[in-house]
Amino acid sequence: MAPGLADRTDADNAAAREVRIIEKVDALCLKHMLVFARRGFQSLPIVLVIAYLAFQDGAGLWVVAWLAIWMVGQALIRRAAGRLQRRAEAAPAQALRAMTRLFARSGIVAVALMPVFFLRSTDVVLLFVSFLLSTQGGGLVMLASGIQRAWLSYAGPFVVVMIVGWLWRGGAMGYVMAYVMATTVPLSLMSVRAQRKEFTDQVRLLDDNEILSASLKAERDRAEAASASKTRFFAAASHDLRQPLHALSINATTLDLVARRSGDPLLIELSQGIGSALGQSRGLLDGLLDISRLDAHSVSLHTASHDVAALMEAVRNEFAALAKQRGLSLEIDAGPLWVLTDADQLLRILGNLVDNAIKFTPRGGVRLQARHAPDGRVIVSVSDSGPGIAEAERERVFEEFYQVGNPSRDRSQGLGLGLAIVRRTARLLEIPLELVCEPGRGARFELSLPAAAAGAAPPLPPNESGIGRPLSVLMVDDEPDALRSLCTYLREIGWTARGVACGDDAQQILDDGFRADVLVVDFRLRGETGQDVITRLRMRNPGLPAVIVSGDTSAQRLRTFSGLAAVVLHKPIDGARLAQALSETVKASTVSASSEVQRGRDDG
Repeated sequence: MAPGLADRTDADNAAAREVRIIEKVDALCLKHMLVFARRGFQSLPIVLVIAYLAFQDGAGLWVVAWLAIWMVGQALIRRAAGRLQRRAEAAPAQALRAMTRLFARSGIVAVALMPVFFLRSTDVVLLFVSFLLSTQGGGLVMLASGIQRAWLSYAGPFVVVMIVGWLWRGGAMGYVMAYVMATTVPLSLMSVRAQRKEFTDQVRLLDDNEILSASLKAERDRAEAASASKTRFFAAASHDLRQPLHALSINATTLDLVARRSGDPLLIELSQGIGSALGQSRGLLDGLLDISRLDAHSVSLHTASHDVAALMEAVRNEFAALAKQRGLSLEIDAGPLWVLTDADQLLRILGNLVDNAIKFTPRGGVRLQARHAPDGRVIVSVSDSGPGIAEAERERVFEEFYQVGNPSRDRSQGLGLGLAIVRRTARLLEIPLELVCEPGRGARFELSLPAAAAGAAPPLPPNESGIGRPLSVLMVDDEPDALRSLCTYLREIGWTARGVACGDDAQQILDDGFRADVLVVDFRLRGETGQDVITRLRMRNPGLPAVIVSGDTSAQRLRTFSGLAAVVLHKPIDGARLAQALSETVKASTVSASSEVQRGRDDG
């Protein structure tokens, strides 16, 4: 935008703001005036005193008529104020003009009795009446609520009558009182203007707050939109990357199987290299998946009492080979300590911390420790002998994709998601997490967990298990490469596999007599979802075990998966892991069916 145009736009915005503030101030003043108008009868005691004094001075019927006119006028003003209050928001300017006219009529009625006092009363009575009316007028300074014309419309007739009356009475008393009455006008107007300024300052402050709040809301909305866009991008990118890697992982598993059967050293070496590269790729994508699951709040917690030493031993078994490959020691220092937590999520935290420590520790080792804290909790820590983390970096290391000492973005060191996953998971478990380190002396991550009584902990899931008996598998996937790769692998390990592209074809195969032990269904199919296919097939084949395979890691999809009545596996998954998952699914289904039969017999 050109400078001149920008200046003009700023000036227009400033002018529009001033107009808006004036309108808001007038609306606030009108609100106060309406309240005053509806409380007009509160001055009745003063009016009765003035009427009594006038009656004593011989005003007679004139006083009665005046009092009746005043009371009728106040009733009409009260009624009119009620009507104006209802339409004040729709037409504040008109309501303000109408209120000013009401004030003028009320002021004329209020001073209509003053000529009687100037003609008949003594100076003492006249002074007293002047004092009463001046007090009422002084109160009106506040009740006029910053509108000068409203004050003048009410007090103007009173001031004019009082000045003229005292001048007519003459004498030192008359001239002094006329002067006093004349000086009340500028003083009262100054008070009205001061009140107007106070209202304006209040409204301007409120307007500033509204502008700031709107600006903050807009910035928050932009940040949330950017975050949502980033999440959608990573989910879409993750899905598009997972699809071809899934077929490649299955083929790599098949290649490794064939290589080991052939005994060809070169073929074995090539298959291992491919498997290692794919494993690294899966690790990177699984990091993104963990972040997506945590952000989608689709992680279910299963809290129980667990032996810390057993959990640490499971982590050491998983990373011992990697530590040995790097020339590092991996030690455990934990006594018989038990904690109340979710074992899977705590293992995820410890695994990420140990993995991170091994990656960034050039020599020495990594230690897992557990001890009692003075407050009765259990402190679990992972420390290393690496270079440590500078103080300026200690908060940033928990950000996604941020890594210290990896400017070349060496992919063997991951994406920089490990500590972000650790912090999110610790918050999910409501576990305080603290980073303690000194540059050059390594880093130590400490977790504070609630202690639990010793007991029989639920068994930890094994890292690997046998594939079990050969199964008959029916696969539904509209990706030909993935379908062909999986069928080839399953047949190589002696299983029976049939693959189709849609639910109708799967139903036809079952109708033709194929007895499937388990279904493997891709979630995102053309025209339907994997859950739709499973539901339809189970209508005619109740209890058929099913596994859903998906490359979709969006937050919405993860929340959907958390409610599905089927096992969900995320691509890419190699053939051996998939076969193991299918065996476990069939086994769990068989155990469940046997339990149902046994319960039926017991009930019989």
